Amino acid sequence: MALACFIASLFVTGVFAQIPPGALASNVRVVGYSEVDGRPPFKLSIQQRNGRWYLYAGHLWHRGWTILDVTTRQALASRTSFPSVHTWTIQMEIGEDKMITALEKIGQGWGGDAAKPNDEGVLIWSLADPLRPQRLGQYKTGGTGTHRNFYSGGRYMHLAAGMPDYSGNIYVIVDIANPAKPVEAGRWWVPGSTWPAARSQP
Repeated sequence: MALACFIASLFVTGVFAQIPPGALASNVRVVGYSEVDGRPPFKLSIQQRNGRWYLYAGHLWHRGWTILDVTTRQALASRTSFPSVHTWTIQMEIGEDKMITALEKIGQGWGGDAAKPNDEGVLIWSLADPLRPQRLGQYKTGGTGTHRNFYSGGRYMHLAAGMPDYSGNIYVIVDIANPAKPVEAGRWWVPGSTWPAARSQP
């Protein structure tokens, strides 16, 4: 988290504050710093649209995503909230005019409560307006959700997904040609490791 916050401090040129004491740098010049309204960024993604740079941030201890305009000194631009306080919303991936955001059950020891309901899977968003994401659809894993996903645009998103009947996450490819109705296109796992049923086979 400290690394993510430091990376954010390199880009964010908005709400200027004194750089926290103890910072060290080599061949890097800090151009600005933001407290991001007290929501430390965790995972980040950046894109350029219409001559401006937008930094999208997930948060480990807060739900939802923050968008920062890091082109000039504007900084905090908008925020997209998420209602489930028992769901991690720590990652996003951007490709072309879409964004996918991971939803995951909060792990034990990280503030999760197994007795509380959580959402899971992936939300698909339109970034036609980069400051106001519009939800297009959701893919549900039926398990714990997704973690370190990848999407660079186009038809397929690549997920590290917690699926039913598997131990740990597996690789799942999802077709979002119709974002309102995502369809699994393929999956890969390690027999005997991530698939409990395989462990009993010779």
